[in-house]
Amino acid sequence: MKYKKSISGFTLIEAITASVILLFVVITIYTMILETESTHVAEENKLDMNQAARAIDIILCENIRNAGSVLTLLRTPPFLQATPPFTGIYPLNNNDFPDGIILASGDSTAVTKVAGGGFTPGDTLLNLQDSVTNLDGNGTLWSINDSGIIVKTSGYYVFRVTGAVSMGETTLTIRATPVYYSGLLNVPGKYVDNSLTHIGSLGNSGSYADGSPLIRLNYFNIFTVKTEKDGSKTLTLTTDTEGVADILADGNETTTRAVPIIPNIADIQFEYITKDEPAEFWASTSTAGTSYADPCASAGSTDCTGFIQNFSNRNISSIRVFALMRIEDKHKRKNIDEGAVGQEFNKPRMGDVAATTLAAGRFHYTYLTYEIFIRNYDIVY
Repeated sequence: MKYKKSISGFTLIEAITASVILLFVVITIYTMILETESTHVAEENKLDMNQAARAIDIILCENIRNAGSVLTLLRTPPFLQATPPFTGIYPLNNNDFPDGIILASGDSTAVTKVAGGGFTPGDTLLNLQDSVTNLDGNGTLWSINDSGIIVKTSGYYVFRVTGAVSMGETTLTIRATPVYYSGLLNVPGKYVDNSLTHIGSLGNSGSYADGSPLIRLNYFNIFTVKTEKDGSKTLTLTTDTEGVADILADGNETTTRAVPIIPNIADIQFEYITKDEPAEFWASTSTAGTSYADPCASAGSTDCTGFIQNFSNRNISSIRVFALMRIEDKHKRKNIDEGAVGQEFNKPRMGDVAATTLAAGRFHYTYLTYEIFIRNYDIVY
């Protein structure tokens, strides 16, 4: 008996059913990929923000905490009579731009005075009253690339050592251009070192007489914010201005070592709390009385002269740092481009900047606050 071979295939219903199942599988896999990517981007954003927070804590806050070492309470007339005295912290506060700050810390083992007829800015030789001595038996007090500060009642001058130093020497070879001097900083529309307003002359004007305090610096740092070409902002660290007034101008960053350290800064503000009872809060160089609890309100001055002239580590107990970080969320941007409504961000008060609501957008924000208590040091020379 012969059998016919049965030839059969999928019916239309079976084909449709299989296609629907396959479609569901593809959609499920695609959804999982999108969710995974979204989670990955969100985690990346969190990591970036955590790293930024850690950088602010380690680099900026630690510098503030130690600022003024030796410089803080140095009881010499040039420090006490200067208006304002530079004791390691100088504010660069703004109304419509992120704040900045100048910080310095001295070395208690390298405190001396100018000798040999004084010092004139631009000189390449600097005479010390005391000879260079050994540092704990491990080396000399001054080395090439060390920085130091000379102070007088009408300003200060920060220099850089360029020549080798041997024990017993009383002369330093220094660079003709300054690391910095009081009143130099002038970034149009952003930062101004108002020392000139209060002391009457720039730190590179005139000479520094014999007996002017001279101290080796552990660090001299200027923190400012630079606006990038795409509109974002970056916190920068300048350790040497090379005598350039506008340290953030295009082309000056390399010369002045304005190193970008923390990107995605939306805003950063500094607030200073005095040791008065009750404490006074100051966060602005604005018109008197415009910021809350502003001690300048009773100073009778529109540039807070009264407060600035008394500004020193001796009357500042702590500094509050308010930082708002902003990073672009690609998924938010895509949704907004497609007509979706983004999430608003309620920005709290930051120093002298009032609280506000930031419009719905494609950015993810992180708000950070720190209060740093100043370490004060005392040395009599």
